[in-house]
Amino acid sequence: SMEGAYQGFFDNNIQADWVHLDDIDEWDLLYLPFPVMLSEATADKLRAWVAAGGTLISEGCPAYFGDRGHVGQHQPNFGLDALFGAEESYVEFVPDLLDEERFNLSGTSVWGGIYLQAYEPAGGTAVGWYADGRVAAVDNEVDQGKTRLIGTMVGYGHGLHTPQGSAPFFADLLAFGGKEQHVISSDPQVKARLHDGDGGVYLWIANPTRQERPVRLTVGSSWGSFSTAHALWGADATVDGQSVTLTCPARDVTVVALA
Repeated sequence: SMEGAYQGFFDNNIQADWVHLDDIDEWDLLYLPFPVMLSEATADKLRAWVAAGGTLISEGCPAYFGDRGHVGQHQPNFGLDALFGAEESYVEFVPDLLDEERFNLSGTSVWGGIYLQAYEPAGGTAVGWYADGRVAAVDNEVDQGKTRLIGTMVGYGHGLHTPQGSAPFFADLLAFGGKEQHVISSDPQVKARLHDGDGGVYLWIANPTRQERPVRLTVGSSWGSFSTAHALWGADATVDGQSVTLTCPARDVTVVALA
């Protein structure tokens, strides 16, 4: 589930970080994969973090098992029902039968798996449904923050059904969190990263395939507009405002200075 979630962001050219619970105050958008067993202290910290303005997206059955492995009598456990604005109406733990599980989220078909948890909204808003009509996802607002609870393991489902899997789902999570993507690649096989510092702004473009690939990279508006692109390594590139175009050489990296 964790690898699949990371892959889902990577497939959209989104650089995700692994975040330790002790460091969550340094971030304002978190994705919580396979949260089936959480301590009460962890649940408390997540609730406080959301209330202070964080955006939390969680996969299904959060804290189903709590301290010392005890199952919570009310689900989601440890007050997470209030955090997510949802109460469990149904649950299945049948990983061998759920490899083809899907649900619909705002018109997007998304793969799940391993566990299936359905909900009754309790203050939150239903935004996703399983094929049988049960609620699969609920959005909620809490104090200064907001949450999205998804009743199955999307990371697992994406990893099992690559290359396409549920990539659009992971791309849309940035918009849900109010984030603009730093670099959008027109070719999902070509990855790009921006580096910024005293020496200027540099765009690194990697093509791991065995064929050269034409690509258009769109830089987020927060970076401003650029008028020159000087290739330090690899292919020449052209830039027009926020759009950088080039043909990436096979199995090579291009480094471009933007100004």
